[in-house]
Amino acid sequence: MEFIVIVVGLLLLRQLGSLASIQSDGWFHRFCDRLANWPKLQSAPRVQQVITLLLPVAALALVIGLLGNSWLGLPQFVLSLLVFLYALGRGSLEPEVADYEEDLGRGDHQAAYRDVAVLSTERQDDVMNAEQSRQAALEVIAYRYFERYFAAMFWFILAGAPGALLYRLSVIRRDRASTTGESVDAGWLWLLEWLPVRLVGISMCFVGNFSACLRRWQRSFFSSAESAEVLGGYAEHAVPEDEVALNAAGEEMPANLQALFTRTLIFALSMVALLVVLW
Repeated sequence: MEFIVIVVGLLLLRQLGSLASIQSDGWFHRFCDRLANWPKLQSAPRVQQVITLLLPVAALALVIGLLGNSWLGLPQFVLSLLVFLYALGRGSLEPEVADYEEDLGRGDHQAAYRDVAVLSTERQDDVMNAEQSRQAALEVIAYRYFERYFAAMFWFILAGAPGALLYRLSVIRRDRASTTGESVDAGWLWLLEWLPVRLVGISMCFVGNFSACLRRWQRSFFSSAESAEVLGGYAEHAVPEDEVALNAAGEEMPANLQALFTRTLIFALSMVALLVVLW
């Protein structure tokens, strides 16, 4: 059922464009605020993090268990679909990536970075040289594609709707901390992302520059670097030679990053479908 839910969910996302009505995080922020203001937990941020993540996930697992296969499993299917849609990344990427490629084509690395920096909660200073700006922008784009699609898919397949919800709430907690100053265990999200990041990397090898991307994948396999840095390295080396163009400054640049990530997504779905058939 998980594969069908994913396919239907991605088709709905493509058709609707925006999932703002489903992806409302206000309930979770209110829940976090209440725990943060609870005197007994104010000095225990890790306990707060565990409760805010596990309580909603446990409640969802309980509801799914109670629904079972009643009504031919339709209620469980609908609930799982809604949770999967909620677990997908927020907003849209395509307009920002298109603006990035346009500015990069003109050779304006600072403007290109600012185009996609709005997608990141860890915006860096504008005082960067051209190479630093290019790399930082690539990391933002690669990570946002990853957490928007691939990570949610991975945890939904591995642990169903509760797994996908756990990942999305972990991301919200991390992003929330950047504005509220709350203490979070960043290592937790890194652990959740470690394996899916490597799987996305090997998928990029098969849809891009295989040899260059594979060498990068092997070098970074046991890396403790942040997910965005690892993914940015994969994307940089995965761009096929025929998709590398020269910008106005005579510098090499990826001509169509969206195509690379779309191929990676299709490849990942194909592998999941193959596993379903073989299983």
